[in-house]
Parts: sequence; C-alpha cells; structure tokens
Amino acid sequence: MRHSTCTHLMVLLLAGLAGSVAEEAHPQPPPLDQEEYLDAEDWFISGLALNGAGRYQDAALAFARSLDINPESAATWLNLGTAQALSGDFDQAITHLKKSLQLEPKLALGYSNLAEVYFRVEQYREAAEAYQELLELTPGDSNGHYKLGLCWLYLGEPGKAQGEYLALKLLDPDLAGKLIQAINQRGK
Repeated sequence: MRHSTCTHLMVLLLAGLAGSVAEEAHPQPPPLDQEEYLDAEDWFISGLALNGAGRYQDAALAFARSLDINPESAATWLNLGTAQALSGDFDQAITHLKKSLQLEPKLALGYSNLAEVYFRVEQYREAAEAYQELLELTPGDSNGHYKLGLCWLYLGEPGKAQGEYLALKLLDPDLAGKLIQAINQRGK
C-alpha cells in the first residue's frame, strides 16, 4: 500500500514538472508595462507574440510603440491594422492598413487584409478595389477571386461575379461552386 502511494506521488510530481516544461516551451508574453522592450523590433516581436496569444488590444499597443520608434515600417503598420481589425476597431484598422500600403505598395497581405476589413464592414466597392489590387500582385489567390466575385454580386454586377467564377473554376473548384451557388441564389 505504501509503495503505491509513493508511486502516485512520484507520478504527480513528474506530471507537475512536465507541465512546467510545457509552459516554458510556450511562454506567455510579459506585460506591456515592463520596460525590457527597448527598440522597435522588440516591440514588434512582442506584438506578434501578443497577437498570437489572442491579446489583440495589447498587440496593437505594442505595434504602436514600435511605430513610435520606427514609423516607416510597413510590416508594423500592417500588423497594427490587423490587430485592430481582430479586436473590432475597423475604422482604425482601415487607416493603418492603408498606411502600410502607402509605405509598401506591393504588399499583397496588406491588400488582402484591407479588402477583408472593407468586406466585413460591407463597403463592397472599396473591398472590390482592394481585391483587384491583390489579384494584380497574386493572380492565383483563390480567396481573392471568390471574395471579389461576392463583392460584384453585392454591388449588383452579376456579370463581373460570373467572370470571377470562371477564373476561380480553374484555381479552386470548391470555392467556384460556392460562388456560382451564391450567384444563382442572388439571381432568384
């Protein structure tokens, strides 16, 4: 009986140590008010970690601090806008995603995220423009074709939506099927 109690105690201790090791492998980002982040890259990396942990408002603060030091970083403006979009601050997200594209006009992910935000707030004309810019940079982006087709559909231009369906048919038959279904439903 004593032997089994020791065995159980040892298993619990090992499980506790394993839990500590697992926590060390994926450490939580420290609070933002700690002053160990001294340069723009440190704040940027902290923002990425906070974003990955689902702490979007804290991530936005970290990206903003990075931009205080280096306001010419398109990647930081992109991540700030994305974190703001994920936290529901769509107006600021749009402003900051546009800033990332001013600094880096060929930033495909910037157009993709900007288009998604516009789409989410039902600004379909602006979303369509951003998706078109995205597709100029990455013509094989099936999600871009699909969402652009939906934009055209919502804007009352089913012929253009049909054109996106035809392009999408070659890229992603599943998404093409969803788009033609939406086109057909909208036509009824």
